[in-house]
Amino acid sequence: MQQRIYRRRRRRPASRLRNGRRMWRRLAPLVLGLLLLLLAPMLANAQGGGADSVRMVWTAPGDDGAIGTATGYEMRISTSPIDAGNWSAATVVTGLPAPLPNGTRQGVTIRGLSNGTPYYVAMRSVDDAGNWSAISNVVLCDWVLDAAPPAAPSGVSATFPSPNVRVTWSANSEPDLDGYSVYRATSALGSYTRLNAALTSATQYLDTSLPGGATSLWYKVSASDLSGNESALSSAFRIDLTAGAAPADWTVSPAFPNPSTSAQSVCIPIAVPASGAGDAVVDVLDSAGQRVRHLPLLGSTSCAGGGVVWDGRNDSGRLVAPGVYRAWLIAGDTRNMIKLVRQP
Repeated sequence: MQQRIYRRRRRRPASRLRNGRRMWRRLAPLVLGLLLLLLAPMLANAQGGGADSVRMVWTAPGDDGAIGTATGYEMRISTSPIDAGNWSAATVVTGLPAPLPNGTRQGVTIRGLSNGTPYYVAMRSVDDAGNWSAISNVVLCDWVLDAAPPAAPSGVSATFPSPNVRVTWSANSEPDLDGYSVYRATSALGSYTRLNAALTSATQYLDTSLPGGATSLWYKVSASDLSGNESALSSAFRIDLTAGAAPADWTVSPAFPNPSTSAQSVCIPIAVPASGAGDAVVDVLDSAGQRVRHLPLLGSTSCAGGGVVWDGRNDSGRLVAPGVYRAWLIAGDTRNMIKLVRQP
């Protein structure tokens, strides 16, 4: 009979495990802090802002990584590639705007340049404790006209929180994106009319001037970049206006923006039945089912088109942590729920 030999596994002493956990707890904040400091503005360039100027745009970082608002910016320009070794030798760009909340698009026009001379531009941000970020991506401004339009927006949809139509779409990813235009037609084969005179940077638009007598409307969206190139129109989305009469019961539509960041308030669209608002409320619950915010429909901030606005804070006025939340519309026997996602 073959004899089996068993080898005992050596166990790591419990004291070593405890010491390892203690060390990780001490180092985790430092490691996280160092990672957050590595975040920097993302630069983009609209080539040829003028005969002697270029337009630079960037996405604002936070104060601590992707959270909050930075304290200041520093941008530098040079005719040589910029890196950490020659950063101080590059020329400082003046006239930068004050930082806006994380995720906001900002820009500045650099003037007095020599047309045809290649320039390199980079920037960094600082927080309220004097911590500077790493240098951003370095952008080459070579005076070559950008003639490539953005991609046509996707995910166009619309809802009818009477008496308005809310059009939404997915965000484009181009770094030099300037904004969106919304177009409307009164028939499937009809001509489309632009609704917003100025580009909108949001991914939703509220149409408050519906044509009289229309039973259906068609919407398309385009994207434009900083060089003025406009994309092709998106696929059309048809909305039926005959379903827009006051509902017999309460309804809640998908919130926007969703997901949202800590710097954004969220609109929770609600259709009120003909019987009136009554004592309806919206309760926002966390993933554990605990209520974090109680929003009476009457007395709370309303969003355009009807509904309530949640500013991302709990009943004590503190910003909630990133995560998945549930907003419950409670009105009499009605219980309707939508999910809300909060990001850093």
